[in-house]
Amino acid sequence: MKKNYYLWICIIIQLFVFQGVYAQKTGVVTGVVKDQTDESIIGASVIVSGTTNGTVTDINGKFSLNAPSDAILKISYIGYKGETIKVNNRSSILVTLMEDSHGLDEVVVVGYGTQKKVNLTGSVATVSGEDLTKRPVMSTTSALQGLASGVTVTSTSGQPGQEGSTISIRGIGTLNNNNPLILVDGVVSTLDGVSPSDIENISILKDAASSAVYGSRAANGVILITTKRSKEGKIKIGFNGNVGFQTVTTQPHFLGAIDYLQLYDLGNSNDTRNVTTGAAGGVIYGEDYIANYKAKMTSDPYNYPNTDWQAITYKNYAVQQLYNLSISGGTNKLKAFASVNYNNQEGVFPDTYLKRYSVRLNTDYKFNDKLSASFDFSGRHSLVNAPGAGTSSAISSVRRTAAIYPWVTPSGNAAYVQIGANSWAMSQEKLAGYNRNLYDEGLVNLKLSYAPIKDLRFDVSYSPKINYSNNKIFSNIIQYYDVDDKPITSNSTRAVKQTYAYSFNDDLKLLLNFDKHIYNHNIHFLGGFQQNTYYGESLYGRREGSEFTYDEINSFPETNQSTAGTAAEMALQSFFGRINYDYASKYLFEANVRYDGSSRFAEGHRWGVFPSFSAGWRINEESFMKSIEWISNTKLRASWGKLGNQEVGSYYPASLNIDLSEPVVFNGQVSDGYAAVNYAFKDISWEATTMSNIGLDLGFLKNSLNISFEYYQKQTTGILMNLDIPSYMGYGNSPLQNAGVIENKGWELNVDYNNRIGNVNYHISANLSDVRNKIVDMKGITNDYSSIFTSRAGYSYGTIWGLQTDGLFPSTTAAKAYTVTQFGNLQGGDIKYVDQKTVDTNGDGKPDAGDGIINSKDYVAIGNTIPRYTYSFNISAEYKKFDIQLFFQGVGKCDGYLQGDLAWAFNNGANVQQWQKDGMWTEGQTNSKYTRMFISSANNIKTSTFWLQDASYLRLKNLQIGYTFPKKILNRIAIDNLRVYISANNLFTLDKMIDGYDPEQSPTSAQTSVPLLKTFSFGFNLNL
Repeated sequence: MKKNYYLWICIIIQLFVFQGVYAQKTGVVTGVVKDQTDESIIGASVIVSGTTNGTVTDINGKFSLNAPSDAILKISYIGYKGETIKVNNRSSILVTLMEDSHGLDEVVVVGYGTQKKVNLTGSVATVSGEDLTKRPVMSTTSALQGLASGVTVTSTSGQPGQEGSTISIRGIGTLNNNNPLILVDGVVSTLDGVSPSDIENISILKDAASSAVYGSRAANGVILITTKRSKEGKIKIGFNGNVGFQTVTTQPHFLGAIDYLQLYDLGNSNDTRNVTTGAAGGVIYGEDYIANYKAKMTSDPYNYPNTDWQAITYKNYAVQQLYNLSISGGTNKLKAFASVNYNNQEGVFPDTYLKRYSVRLNTDYKFNDKLSASFDFSGRHSLVNAPGAGTSSAISSVRRTAAIYPWVTPSGNAAYVQIGANSWAMSQEKLAGYNRNLYDEGLVNLKLSYAPIKDLRFDVSYSPKINYSNNKIFSNIIQYYDVDDKPITSNSTRAVKQTYAYSFNDDLKLLLNFDKHIYNHNIHFLGGFQQNTYYGESLYGRREGSEFTYDEINSFPETNQSTAGTAAEMALQSFFGRINYDYASKYLFEANVRYDGSSRFAEGHRWGVFPSFSAGWRINEESFMKSIEWISNTKLRASWGKLGNQEVGSYYPASLNIDLSEPVVFNGQVSDGYAAVNYAFKDISWEATTMSNIGLDLGFLKNSLNISFEYYQKQTTGILMNLDIPSYMGYGNSPLQNAGVIENKGWELNVDYNNRIGNVNYHISANLSDVRNKIVDMKGITNDYSSIFTSRAGYSYGTIWGLQTDGLFPSTTAAKAYTVTQFGNLQGGDIKYVDQKTVDTNGDGKPDAGDGIINSKDYVAIGNTIPRYTYSFNISAEYKKFDIQLFFQGVGKCDGYLQGDLAWAFNNGANVQQWQKDGMWTEGQTNSKYTRMFISSANNIKTSTFWLQDASYLRLKNLQIGYTFPKKILNRIAIDNLRVYISANNLFTLDKMIDGYDPEQSPTSAQTSVPLLKTFSFGFNLNL
């Protein structure tokens, strides 16, 4: 009976099974899997949901498998978002997979390791190498601009190799070195020390939680660069090339000779106006002279020149070339990646250029499952050239020298300029000589990893780096001639000077990594030791007075020769640790600590402890969030930490300076002696930065839309400042002391969106950041510098300090009637300054009236050239084989300032510009863009709001259009991938600056720097 019971149960089960099978009508389903560019994906996985039945796509992206008519197929491939497709009685299916470059499972490089993006609790921004190479620029620094929120990149010049680029992360945090720590594969370097083509990704550690593991070097943020490595598989060859030309974005429009003469007369008549009657003064040239000059400009251009110094000096365009060749491949035992890069950039300023060669070799060897090693080598050779007279003085002359001076004589010799200088002659290497910098760097990175058990790994690495530099300046005597080709006697001296420098850095690291997973508890521990040492020396020699044009030191006489030499060394020793804990990837915690000792400081003050703590809560993992399908990620995180700064401008800030030539009396005779001449405090130590951060990460629609928001507070204390000491101590210097305090507060917003409309895939991303800077304490010290900037407590770093203005005087009568004393003899068209409230008339302790005199008491904060807001947004789209990208970058609430030759016509004999003529004051006006025309005015050249400019801008940083050739065509000629593109950088700018001025350039450098450049180029990416 019991056997019959089991038999009936088996029969019933089989009937249900057969009934289900017949109902589902299993059949063959075929399909094609492609990417968003309509390219077939080879090896994509296709599985019937709920079964082990599956297959992979072939070389054409096609698949075929048996599946029920109502089956659900799961299609996936590495690097793409998976798709779930219902068969719905179809026999043929087309599937398009989207790239998944922003997934939560993305691995992010952090200090001494990696973490999943989903588990990050600190503030880390990432930039892919692909994003960098989409902007074909000569330096990684330039490519990084605008790609990450909270990161400000500025360049002051378009001169090759001398761009003057600076990087700040979350504002200015110190009065000393504000540069972030930059590591390439874990070794200290520079951003431009690695080619963008070699970069796999960049991580920017912005808060204390992510940076504290680097301790005393991390106060200004950390930038981690990871270079490319090979993967297992066949050998792959890549070749990228880009050729383009550059031209200036904008430059001032200077007027010709006739305008110059007429306006000079107008300025002189204003300057010599009768103080009593107000009658205009005399002229220098007069109408007859000007009429005669105008009539003879064409027939006698040497005696009556009309020289456009910008057109004569600058080249119309300059060529740039970038090439990269890479080879990678390997087995499960040995993998290698090798690359060679060549950059050649000409400058728009004559005889300025950059040539750079770099090589990289990254190898990985696996001895067995427990032991592996890597050997990396990188090297670069750079040559940067400029004229011997220097570009600063030559560019200043371009913008100062009037059109009434010739640039050559009838015989083609360099013409003499009475006021200003011949910028064309100064820019020619054959006439002026050269300033040449050679730089060589070699780095070896050796690493050994040993994992004795599953959860434990030991790493040891040693990275020596050698640098050589050779700067040689040959200053030739430029022979000038008058218009009759007679030589002009020169007081200049031919000279040559050369500086050799050598430095050696080494970096030793010992790391321990421990991972343990116990049910839903995940623990990771990192412990380590690091030691860095540096030694550098330089040797300088100079000779002058040679009668020959040879440029070697031995061709110069030994008379008046000079030599000098320096050496310096430094060491840093560190112990550090980090622990990460998460429960079910829901509750996250991280703690870091670093114990640093630096040889920069005296014994007893060398060591510092730098801790940080952070936590995160992935709210979307809670059960009450599971039913909300449109929210795919919600993470709240917070952090606090303390960082340090040892980059304080000197390797020996705690040591006294000894002068070896101090006169001393021995036995009644004066002899050379030695003595300490500069006092130094022994108890100075680190600058310390404390930062707190709170962040919210949101993902919607399966992470197609991602939003991230951060708010932070950052305060640096103990900033090293030069403070006075009592005179009775016998020292004339102001030694460094830990005194200053600076704080920064701000927020950052990032938005990223991916979607598809028909055959068009598009990606939109944007970031916006706000930073407010304030100097809290300077111990009563006021630091005024660069004639317009000041640093003082209560104001932001680099504040413009000047006078507030109330328009212009509409007439000379109004100027004379003004009861406040200003500067010089006032007349119509002069600037009217605000008399600030500096007098307390009612005794309540608050100033309520002016004192009737414009002086230093009336200076106030009028602006700041450090942008408060930085933003960018990127729009890219792909349609079949075509792609387009537009990248915009800009700043908001930023001030520019006009001064010197770029602000005032005829300043020190300077030229005159179109905007000055068009905007100059006329009788009755009070709000003209320019004052009355003047040659010399004590009143109108004061630092004031009149010369302040709105330097906010929006710039199309890059426009690129590309086409990828179909693989069906490329496979016939053994090419794996080929993309060609055209690109334009700095294509146009929306701004409110006076015409001819680039808002990106600093007001203190624009007068003497090469203008920033726009680039048009053609390039290709080829893979075999």
